[in-house]
Amino acid sequence: MTYDASSNLIEGWMDNKELDWLYKQATGFDSIVEIGSWKGRSSHALLSGCKGTVHCVDEFKGSEEQTTDVHLEATKRDISVDFFENVGMFKNLNQIRMDSRDAFELFADDSVDMVFIDGSHTFENVKADILNWMPKAKKLLCGHDYIQSSVYAVASVTGLNLIPLNIGSLWVLKKE
Repeated sequence: MTYDASSNLIEGWMDNKELDWLYKQATGFDSIVEIGSWKGRSSHALLSGCKGTVHCVDEFKGSEEQTTDVHLEATKRDISVDFFENVGMFKNLNQIRMDSRDAFELFADDSVDMVFIDGSHTFENVKADILNWMPKAKKLLCGHDYIQSSVYAVASVTGLNLIPLNIGSLWVLKKE
């Protein structure tokens, strides 16, 4: 079972190997939360694989630290329009348009199988996402941009065992 990542032409930063890994993980889960969806590139892989609900949490304003470069577009127009055009056809989509630092309160601990973090890349926001969402994930907490998003710094400060997968810049939390 492989995800046809080459047919996913949605604009974004995840490579085909990362998308295939996400899809394969999603096939084993009934519920997923994705933090940071942008235009839906990674969402598409998760929605294609998951037999249950995928909750996509994003304000669609771009990461605050990137609104002068890669997310400049979000300051000029509503990116959620692109997101919905790209993945709105999925019946298992639950779009949650809010900040991840507030959205975690909508979920009970151990209420979703997988949480995938690819939101803001600042140290403070990455740390908040990891610490806020870790209790919500029953089986897997993972994310994107191991180096770029300060995950390595969060790991060193918190002592959490956040491990790069050597698949692009994906990482997972290994629970001891």
